[in-house]
Amino acid sequence: MNATAAARTAAPYAYRQCAARARDLADILRARLEGHPHRAELLVFIGHLHTAAEGFETAEPLVMDGVTVTNVVPAEGYMPLLMAIGHAADHPEAGVSEAVFAYVTAPITRRAYRPEPLAGGGRADAELRTRIALAEHDLATEGDPTTRYAILATLVQLHGQHLAAGGTVAAD
Repeated sequence: MNATAAARTAAPYAYRQCAARARDLADILRARLEGHPHRAELLVFIGHLHTAAEGFETAEPLVMDGVTVTNVVPAEGYMPLLMAIGHAADHPEAGVSEAVFAYVTAPITRRAYRPEPLAGGGRADAELRTRIALAEHDLATEGDPTTRYAILATLVQLHGQHLAAGGTVAAD
């Protein structure tokens, strides 16, 4: 067994789940590269997500008084995500919402992202936020990797729509 494989088996389950979500999200964004007008930004996100996945796989859980603490997000995985979030905030034209990166750490934090209602968004905004909430619930309860990937892809799309709707409402 090589060092990477050993690290993957030694990492706590939640850390492995975070790594899997980071890799899924990177693959979802990679699928958008072809012809995307903001390809460079997507490549930055993908790089940060791969770094985060490696960080989660190799992170050693915190041990306090002999007790292994696995409900803390390790810095090795979280710092690259923070960089991706910052990049998303700086480049909203790329169409990737900052919110999607929170799904990577959700196996540890157990926090869902609820987008704020858009001023003047009306019924369409409420329906979009409801669809996001339902997909988040499905993601939190789903264990199948193929289904997890599909739900993450749906969430990326829905948050992108919410991001675009926010720009439209702001322009109005």
